[in-house]
Amino acid sequence: MGNLFNTILVYPLFNLLLLIYAYVHDFGLAIVILTVLIRLLVWPLVTKQLHSQRALQDLQPELAKIKEKAAGDRALEGQLTMELYKEREINPFASILPLLVQLPILFALFIVLKDIVKAGEISKLAYDGVKHLPAVASIINGTTPFKPTFLGFINLTNPSIYLAILAGLVQFVQTKQLAPKQQSGDTQAQVMASMTYMFPALTFFIGLSLPGALPLYWATASIVAVIQQTIVLRRDVEELEEEIDATSPALPNPKKPASTGKKAKRRSSRKSAKGGSS
Repeated sequence: MGNLFNTILVYPLFNLLLLIYAYVHDFGLAIVILTVLIRLLVWPLVTKQLHSQRALQDLQPELAKIKEKAAGDRALEGQLTMELYKEREINPFASILPLLVQLPILFALFIVLKDIVKAGEISKLAYDGVKHLPAVASIINGTTPFKPTFLGFINLTNPSIYLAILAGLVQFVQTKQLAPKQQSGDTQAQVMASMTYMFPALTFFIGLSLPGALPLYWATASIVAVIQQTIVLRRDVEELEEEIDATSPALPNPKKPASTGKKAKRRSSRKSAKGGSS
């Protein structure tokens, strides 16, 4: 299983990172580019995950009413909850499945960023086509040393407090963006609010003990995630406003353009995302 995992994920990511480095000649910049490429690759999966998370958050008031109605009867609460999911066409596991798909990629990247800076790993793991690139060949034969730096001065083989701080700050923005609005007595919202500060703090302290390449990857991934969340959540709000306008008996607003076919298609795709994979 380990050899298969390396063949499918670790070695291709290792060589892709090395290929990018051969052209940009900056290890940190190569990590940033690779991270953006990977995040774009899993963009559709993350979009489905965000839609599912948002749909579940919107159901929290009704789930609280179900809990109150069940009065401690777990069987009744579970039955009413599943009926609500079915009525709203929401798969509660749809937000978990995309995450499970991404985890192997994240683990493979951890191995790549940890191993690529080790002496001899480039010659051992590089594909033949990558080995013959001038920049890589000069590293292998010892003509040019491999420089694991970012912007020419941040050594990514050592812990970096600056990159750890950056990763923690961006992680805070990312989690804050998804935190539900807290209401009095809403236990789940209170838990989520505490995680808004807990996760960034953990990211910072863990980043202090890891080579700088890993916090740099995490910070870049979080920046792309914030951009994606901004786009997806703004689109959700626009679609919700359109649905309200469509069901409202009020006269149409002449200043507001009618829904286009593209927006209608987005609403259709969002409904399918809510259903998720069963």
